[in-house]
Amino acid sequence: MIIKRTYGLLYLFVFNWGLNAQHYPHAHQQYSFIDTSKNRLEVFNDEKWQNFMGKIHQQWQFGGNDINVIHFGGSHIQADVWSNRMRQYFQHISPHNGSGRGMYFPFKLIKSNGSPYLKTKHDGKWKGYRNSVSYHEAPFGLLGARAELIDSVSTITFYVNKEHCKNCHFNRIDFLHEDSLDNHCIQLMNDSVISIETSNNMTSFFLFKETDSVCIKVERMTNSRGKFNLYGTQFSMDNSGVKYHSIGVNGASVPSYLRCDYLMDQLKLVKPNLVVFSIGINDAYEPTFNPEEYYQNYDTLIQNIKAQFPNVNFIFTTNNDSYYKRKMVNERVFKAREVMYELAKNHDGIVWDLFHIMGGLNSIKLWEDAGLAKTDKIHFTTKGYKLSGDLFFEAFIKSYKSYIQKNG
Repeated sequence: MIIKRTYGLLYLFVFNWGLNAQHYPHAHQQYSFIDTSKNRLEVFNDEKWQNFMGKIHQQWQFGGNDINVIHFGGSHIQADVWSNRMRQYFQHISPHNGSGRGMYFPFKLIKSNGSPYLKTKHDGKWKGYRNSVSYHEAPFGLLGARAELIDSVSTITFYVNKEHCKNCHFNRIDFLHEDSLDNHCIQLMNDSVISIETSNNMTSFFLFKETDSVCIKVERMTNSRGKFNLYGTQFSMDNSGVKYHSIGVNGASVPSYLRCDYLMDQLKLVKPNLVVFSIGINDAYEPTFNPEEYYQNYDTLIQNIKAQFPNVNFIFTTNNDSYYKRKMVNERVFKAREVMYELAKNHDGIVWDLFHIMGGLNSIKLWEDAGLAKTDKIHFTTKGYKLSGDLFFEAFIKSYKSYIQKNG
């Protein structure tokens, strides 16, 4: 009875959305400059995409599937507003569908902006490195950033911002690190630990009960010359469901992620079913932008991922409209967009054309006037990022509705 009721509600939601609401799931404000007729996923291998939609349908209807979505980007994704909007929609569209926050880097440790939904506080000093800064030394992992412990001891408290994130619990924490001389102790300060597992550069804590906050202590035990690097964390639930991993670093371009030595090893922890690429706004910023080089860098990253996960799906979100140095509209968006379409065709991918959906060339000014974009005419405001998430998920639901119509 529960399964039938869940499916019935989901079925009614999808088709009522398609017939009446024209947007999901809240009545977000409509804007005349946004071209909703272009808000769709352009699929270049329907059979492959239908297989993924089948997994989503199975999970949303019956449960039992582990589905992992990774969203790569720069500052748009580090802010975690757009990506968190997607996370909430994927996980809350049907009951008991979330399986945790997923991969997370505590950017506050390295004095950068972090997610407003999962926050941290800490003591002790850390030194930060980002894959987007050319003079920052490697190595980097999947999350594109690294924090090196400077003090002999530090405690980090991770806690959910309950004002914005309800039912955001976890009962497993994977702590991704590198201890050069194996002389640091990693301790979970909570009392509810069932077991601890250690493997190569990872310590996993399994909790007795779900929680929305933990405190982890890292302490140097002996040799002061040893280095301790933190590459990030993963927060999970032991039930099946969807994880939406947001992986973004301010200023990151495609070559930034090619610098990440441990990216492929740590990607095995995630086992992605869908990779969303929103990398390109930084690549195409300068007049020296080379589309051929942009294609080759993207192609290398994609081939690396496909070598381990040949059935993974790729969605490319085109660059938003923007200005160069706040003075002139950046027409290199057209060349970057062409490359994304070529990549999607050559790798059986999908394109979500944010550039034309938001209004096309010089529409960033309209977004700014409407309070959706910042005065730098590159980044969105919180309101704008939420709207981007609304529009992106609407396009996904349109595709899902098509799947239901085809498959019953």
